[in-house]
Amino acid sequence: MSDRLSFTFNDTPVSAKAGQTLTAALMAAGRIVHRTAPDGSGRGPFCGIGACQDCLLEVDGQMSRRGCMTPVRDGMRVRSNDRLPDVAVSAPLSQGEERLAEHVCEVLVVGAGPAGLVAAMELARGGVDVLVVDERHIPGGQYFKQNAVHPERQDDQARKGRHLIEAMRASGARLWHDTLVWCAHREDGALVIGGLRDGEAFYIRTQHIIVATGAQETPAPRPGWTLPGVITTGAGQTLLRAYETVSPGRVIIAGNGPLNLQLAAELVGRGADVVAVVESAPAPVKRPVLAGQLSAAAPRLALAGMRHLWTLRRAGVPVLWESVVTRIEGSGRVERVTVKQAGAEARSIEVETVCLGDGFVPASELPRLLGCQQDVRDWPVTHPETGRQPDGRTDQADVSVIGEAGRFGGAFLAQAQGRLCAARLLERSGKMLPPGLDRSRRMYRDNARFQALLWKLYQPVVPLPVPEDTTILCRCECVTAGTVRARVAEDGIADLAALKRATRAGMGRCQGRFCQASLMKVLPEPKSEKDFTAPQIPLRPVPVAALARQKPEWRGHVRVPIPSGLGQAVQSVSGTAEIVDVVVVDVVVVGGGIVGLFAALFLAEAGKSVVVLERGRAGALASGGNAGSLHAQLMAFDASADTDGPSMPARTLALQRESIRMWEALRGTFDRDLEIKVCGGLVVAETESDMERLRSKVAVEQSLGVDARILDPGELHGIEPNLKQGFLGGAYCSEEGKINPMAATQAVLARARQAGVRVEELTALSAIERDGSRFRVSAGAASWSAGAVVNAAGAYAGEVAELVGRPLPVFGAPLQMIVTEPVAPLVFSLLAHASRHLTLKQAANGSLLIGGGWSAGLDPVHGHPRPLRENLEGNLWVAQRLIPALGAVNVVRSWAAMNIDIDGAPILGESPDVPGFFTAVTANGVTLAPAMGRHVADMVLRRSERPDLEIFSPARFYGDPS
Repeated sequence: MSDRLSFTFNDTPVSAKAGQTLTAALMAAGRIVHRTAPDGSGRGPFCGIGACQDCLLEVDGQMSRRGCMTPVRDGMRVRSNDRLPDVAVSAPLSQGEERLAEHVCEVLVVGAGPAGLVAAMELARGGVDVLVVDERHIPGGQYFKQNAVHPERQDDQARKGRHLIEAMRASGARLWHDTLVWCAHREDGALVIGGLRDGEAFYIRTQHIIVATGAQETPAPRPGWTLPGVITTGAGQTLLRAYETVSPGRVIIAGNGPLNLQLAAELVGRGADVVAVVESAPAPVKRPVLAGQLSAAAPRLALAGMRHLWTLRRAGVPVLWESVVTRIEGSGRVERVTVKQAGAEARSIEVETVCLGDGFVPASELPRLLGCQQDVRDWPVTHPETGRQPDGRTDQADVSVIGEAGRFGGAFLAQAQGRLCAARLLERSGKMLPPGLDRSRRMYRDNARFQALLWKLYQPVVPLPVPEDTTILCRCECVTAGTVRARVAEDGIADLAALKRATRAGMGRCQGRFCQASLMKVLPEPKSEKDFTAPQIPLRPVPVAALARQKPEWRGHVRVPIPSGLGQAVQSVSGTAEIVDVVVVDVVVVGGGIVGLFAALFLAEAGKSVVVLERGRAGALASGGNAGSLHAQLMAFDASADTDGPSMPARTLALQRESIRMWEALRGTFDRDLEIKVCGGLVVAETESDMERLRSKVAVEQSLGVDARILDPGELHGIEPNLKQGFLGGAYCSEEGKINPMAATQAVLARARQAGVRVEELTALSAIERDGSRFRVSAGAASWSAGAVVNAAGAYAGEVAELVGRPLPVFGAPLQMIVTEPVAPLVFSLLAHASRHLTLKQAANGSLLIGGGWSAGLDPVHGHPRPLRENLEGNLWVAQRLIPALGAVNVVRSWAAMNIDIDGAPILGESPDVPGFFTAVTANGVTLAPAMGRHVADMVLRRSERPDLEIFSPARFYGDPS
């Protein structure tokens, strides 16, 4: 495999060794910059494992391909990836029509590193049907990296890996390389795992999954860490060992741990110009007792570490103990670093490559997605860690976690755990156990002790400085430490999800893998997994065309039974309700969504004392988790008329239009951009039946004063130039628009707090009782006396109303949304289909938001809303059917939120026989929030003179009071 290959990069020829990836070949040629970041800066490869997404390239016309995961082929045309790629001119990806393939195995192993290879081999030898999938082209994982250029040239470590790989193949286990795992679901008693290989998506149905995905590095942010030429230590080792690419120019390796010393010694052996290793721990000789215990625990491993130090000493490479790289500088790429050593002045060193290795955390997205119990760990950074036993057992019977997917522990421990896990599963199936289990248990125990001693020996003594305000924390979205700290201080943010919504930090293509730990440092110490953001589907970006498949249409919302949203009253020792001090306020608002927050804001501005009770985090559910449409026309499946005139959805249009005008008027009163834009809404028709529906819809809308009109086919492309040819016409409403619901909800929350509203988060309502002319409102041990109560509890509003004896027919209906990577302008209106569920629009940052009422499900373990794979496929199919170029765009995230289903209209008004109890709930919260908040506040204040709102009163559900 020593033949040379040739490709072009930005129209310049580049030579490559057969077996190299594009990134390896470009790095060897000194072409480090791969893509343009959102702030306009150049970015080069960083992590080397396909997680950071900084190595994106345009390859043969297809945008956003990961250079570190794409092998070179002769004749490739490669270009830098633009900040906003123009998908309209990218190579098209056709829309699939057949169902996604489904494969079956008894046990699926994800990850072909040391742990996964051993587990698969032993299971297959025991007669189990095993499938191993791995994202890389060649198995072996990070430890057993195989030389892809010259397989015959392997050191002892790689040769041992090759023998293990050959043994795994000989066992009968199947191996699918170049396979990305993008989702995981539980369906009909089995696990369904989504994969992507060669651009084709598929599913694997299995009874058990072994997660052996390894760990990822956690380099700490510092000035300049996003410059091209800064890579992780693991990336540097992958380039060297797998692809024979020596990091260019003068190299410095900095951070913490023995891997940095190993890389330095290996680079020296390949002729690299290593100028120094910067280590934050003291020299082992300063911890002689620990060093002696370590040598006694594992003499061979300790000797290997000493050999690395001897190699560096012979080459004249200094190891700067008790030191950190505090700053990286350069114009367009790395040129110098600043090193601070304990007790010495900072000094500058000229370099071209910086390898950062600050420790590892488990790649735990899959077990978290499948509901495995998580513990909070603070070493080397704060992160969730899957609780598991030495044999890989978790609290979910169908999920095992082995190797560094559970905790960083080295390859020997991982192999022992792989064998112990296989033995447990074989025993459970009544099959013969593998030999040598006592040895594996001993190996596990001894290596666990060795790792504990090793990291005590390498305990850092010199910390990095607190990031400067200009230092980027979120590499994907270019969010700085100053922005994060300011938003935390100004908005009173106390949780990671709210911080993400307020700043976009952690919302990029890597899903927060490289910034979450830094963001956690500015927040209260996490107590449980809920304090971290949940992994989202897809776990890695996936092209729309790979997933898009046609699904049947339906009418109405899919209602689901939801757990109670009420809390428990605190009982005294005698069993009666605990007597607590009662706080007197004017109004209690139940529900911290955007409607409740607006109501509280307007009431506070009118001089009322207001407390908001929110069972979770304010704005964290449907209000911050919707697609941000501002609807001024009827949706595709809204009835336009009833037997006695306009339908309830149609009669709500006036309130929606009023509310959109309020949004526009209010935008200048907030301290941030809400990304409000009235862009017009286009609904396209595919059939004559669609056109007839649109004509009826528009006639009703026009009769109600809506600026709506019918378009002929020739007019469609004047509004949406990238629309597929062949649509028969459409309906256009100039009043529709879009908003960033995350920014809007956080802005209203911040404004409400500034106005004096007390927002009590994580405070679940437990009781509402009449107390003369007032209400006694309780939440756990806390209690308030209020003259009025506003029920803005969303999906829980019916349950809240039942506390005063007047239940309401409000049902939970979880919906899902999809967001893509940012691209150049592609969609210009709020786009919909006349007879299919879809809303499609483009956000200010270039991302496409895809929704339209596709139902989500409830997580079978935790009970929270989460997307359904069938509905993801269907939603994407409709979107690509309208905009074919969308097929080449990558989906980066999907999520679900609990919407509600009523009768097509909001509930707004005072209970007819419970004076002072008001309800304000709607399935169209982001559109209606300011108007709903204003009007319910006016009703509380007894200054409402809007008889047109009486149709929304809760009285409509209670019949004739006489």
